[in-house]
Amino acid sequence: MIRLVEVKKTREFNAMERKANAHFELDEIWINPDTILQIKPDEAMKHNLVRGHLPDKLDGRQEFSRILFGTGNNISNVTVVGNPQDVVEKIYKIPRQKVLQG
Repeated sequence: MIRLVEVKKTREFNAMERKANAHFELDEIWINPDTILQIKPDEAMKHNLVRGHLPDKLDGRQEFSRILFGTGNNISNVTVVGNPQDVVEKIYKIPRQKVLQG
């Protein structure tokens, strides 16, 4: 299992205004590398960071990755802190020179 930092989106519903506000939190997540199907950049989360929607703990230069994983008929995805290259290196212990660039 690999430990990563997930960016979780939660919604707070305001009954008086009949409106839901998005709120982002950082949390720890453990992922089984055997279930990973795809790792790609998450540009939408980068835009959320630039707009100031993410926690103040994050540097403005931070990048994000979306990990698609699944077992059987269940497929899920999460957004984690770090660019895809760094995430692949952490998960699979592959040196930077060995990761394919496309």
